[in-house]
Amino acid sequence: MLRIALIGLGNVGKAFVKVLLAKAGELAKLGYEPCVVGALASRGGVMGDGCLSNKLLAELADKGLYGATEVRSIELGDLISLNPDVAVVAIPPSYRTGEPNLSMYRELVRNRISVVTADKTGLALAYQELVGEARARGVYLGFTATVMAGTPALPLLRGLRGRSIDSITGVLNATSNYVLTLVEGGLPMIDAVKRAVEEKIAEPDPSIDLGGLDAAAKAVIMANTVGLPVSLRNVEVQSLLNLNEAYIRDAVRRGVRVKQVASIDLAKGRVSVKPMEVPAGGVLGSVSGNYNTLIIRLRDGNEITLIGPTGPAGATAEVMFSDLLEYVELRLMMGKG
Repeated sequence: MLRIALIGLGNVGKAFVKVLLAKAGELAKLGYEPCVVGALASRGGVMGDGCLSNKLLAELADKGLYGATEVRSIELGDLISLNPDVAVVAIPPSYRTGEPNLSMYRELVRNRISVVTADKTGLALAYQELVGEARARGVYLGFTATVMAGTPALPLLRGLRGRSIDSITGVLNATSNYVLTLVEGGLPMIDAVKRAVEEKIAEPDPSIDLGGLDAAAKAVIMANTVGLPVSLRNVEVQSLLNLNEAYIRDAVRRGVRVKQVASIDLAKGRVSVKPMEVPAGGVLGSVSGNYNTLIIRLRDGNEITLIGPTGPAGATAEVMFSDLLEYVELRLMMGKG
């Protein structure tokens, strides 16, 4: 049996429950019948003496926590007391203070609870600490969904750790892509941002995306993955919101496009996210919509390009389930089945 605690039941959290219900058989074939012991959101949660019923899980998948019939006041400590094997985390980021996200990850790892997450906060602010503590305690951290979600960017980068990487450059935020395209087409920046929020492409507070923090968090996770120890606090970040609209449109007439570009310079140990002019027909200039792209330059002169979708919630949830499968397979390999 695999004891699972759910933390966060927004769009991604609900999508994960749907995936878990649909693919429970894949875990069962490995000898790990899934058992959700509890679920926690910002205003309470659900938990019981045993596994939550499929009926209740279906309610959570459909309407989230507040559509469930058994909600009560619980906290993280209550979930931990149920001794879950793994916590599946899908909560909003908190980059400015790190809290309550960072304390939550520390508490889970301290209690030897493995983590599968789509939230970038803890790793963006304290990657070395959390990964180091997890290794020391034999805890699995699955965070493939934190970068490009629907496209396996982090597994690719892990596969390149034996080679010398010179730099990584990418367009990593779909919301910024969308807003810049609208501005290029003549819409004022304020109206472009409003439309992105109305169409649920951007969060109600789009400043995390347009201000560069989302892309910066992804860049930090990638940098640490390939051996550059850096924190979000060390990243040079420039916002799109201060750009002149006429400048964005004039760039198109000059054969270039303004994009929010994340840059990781391994040689100089620098990470930045800023608006940059890129060739309109190039890899960075042509990416649009829900797609992100990476250009990985190796010191032997070779170059690897990755282009793919970031989400939406369903794809992110499936990637989290893939991490859950990896966790189970690792347990089996280590003889902990």
